[in-house]
Amino acid sequence: MSTVLSVGLALPEHKVTQQEIAEFSRAHFGGRLAHHAQLMNVFTNAQIDARYFVAPLAWFAESHHSLKERNDLHIRSAHALSCTAAQQALDRAGLAPKDVDYVVAVSTTGMATPSLDAMLIDGLDMGRHTKRAPMWGLGCAGGVAGLSRAAEFTLAYPDKVALLVAVETCSITFQFNDFSKKNFVATSLFADGAAAVVIAGEERMRRLPPHPARDMLQYIGSYSTLFPDSRHVMGWDVIDSGLSVIFAPEIPARVARDMRPEVDRLLAQHDLQPADARHYVLHPGGARVLEAYLAGIGLQHDDLKYSWQVLRDYGNMSSPTVLYVLEHMLADPAHTMKPGEYVIMGALGPGFSSELALLRGC
Repeated sequence: MSTVLSVGLALPEHKVTQQEIAEFSRAHFGGRLAHHAQLMNVFTNAQIDARYFVAPLAWFAESHHSLKERNDLHIRSAHALSCTAAQQALDRAGLAPKDVDYVVAVSTTGMATPSLDAMLIDGLDMGRHTKRAPMWGLGCAGGVAGLSRAAEFTLAYPDKVALLVAVETCSITFQFNDFSKKNFVATSLFADGAAAVVIAGEERMRRLPPHPARDMLQYIGSYSTLFPDSRHVMGWDVIDSGLSVIFAPEIPARVARDMRPEVDRLLAQHDLQPADARHYVLHPGGARVLEAYLAGIGLQHDDLKYSWQVLRDYGNMSSPTVLYVLEHMLADPAHTMKPGEYVIMGALGPGFSSELALLRGC
């Protein structure tokens, strides 16, 4: 059995309120996007109060940022955020960087070679022989997929420690000269941030000294789905000025239709019924996505209270966001989880794809 020991978080320095971003959007898209005035309610309907960006709001008012400029900003910011989140997670687990045997690095909003995991190993002075697995292109699903791959390493090597880091700079994909509805909607949702998770194998757990952050959750298994004929639903177009978002209007309908069967199949793999899942940690891709989860899976609003909280306070940071939901649930002193109770983690990403993980309270 593998155990999730801790979660660490990191945010960039520029905090911007949703109202400030709405005013920026009103000035930028006004007169250039059809029905812009009527569409402005998307900022209120998003149910987001504030977000964090790697650049000040004035940066987005500049007319041209090249792919290289954006990518250089991504590399600098992602490296700094990764190191901060990883160190916090290790501190909370009572471990040092050199205790890490395996690093999974998840990102989809920039490119780096050497990859971010190599920079992280250097930045935190980890062991020179640390194994690593960079993961690119999973988008919002990357946090759950990365946690599963890290945990699977510790199942195969139960005397080892794995570190997952997910980091995104979604904000800088904003395209100044794109006055489409999809670019407009993206301005109401996207944000930046990083999260890290420390996972230990069963044998390594026996050798670890007592620590208050330990024995939070056991990893049970995962379930991955790539839906057919769905490449048009979500992703990036790579253009000369960076990454241009792909959003299909059908996303909430797909969530409502497709997620319940996926959850049922994950549970059935472990001889469980839907009633056995007591807690849900789902990626808040947006308010409409969360509402689709509620309708499709048959949940109550309070079942996703931490997803709503993270959406309100941080927006959609892509892959790290679901890990923020996990951290908020575990850090809430009012939250009670009995040993043996099951947790479903879930996120959807490009492809169109679903990533689920089953965890259990210790």
